[in-house]
Amino acid sequence: MRIDYSETIKYPPEVIWKALLDPGVMARLIPGIEKFAEIGPDKYEATAKLGLPSVRGVYSGIVEIFDKTEPSSYKLRGEGKGTQGWAKADVLMTLSAVEGGTKVSAQAQAAVGGAIAGVGQRMMEGIAKSMARDFFKALDGELRGSTANS
Repeated sequence: MRIDYSETIKYPPEVIWKALLDPGVMARLIPGIEKFAEIGPDKYEATAKLGLPSVRGVYSGIVEIFDKTEPSSYKLRGEGKGTQGWAKADVLMTLSAVEGGTKVSAQAQAAVGGAIAGVGQRMMEGIAKSMARDFFKALDGELRGSTANS
């Protein structure tokens, strides 16, 4: 399954880059996250509790960041298992300066198995895009709060 999502955020790429690569910030931004702990350079152990229909449960896995080109792109690889199945994803994150801020784009290639796969591709795409919207809304709020405190 392929998922593409982009959002324009009114901060420069360098500010967004720093936030996206800060484990403390990510722990606050990822929907449902209960744990986001660094276990090595650019490698994290994550646990998330999702309360979405048909995929409700706790999921644990590993997230790795690689191929970083500061402040314009990086790749992220994640995989996890939970009570309702498993998921794997490769994501290319790109940050492009645009008038009034930065366009942040995520291009993901994901695979799911178990009960999650029974939800159907359209519903999974909708859930993923909804989570992306929530994530970027939280990122904007985080940046507004951090610049207000500067």
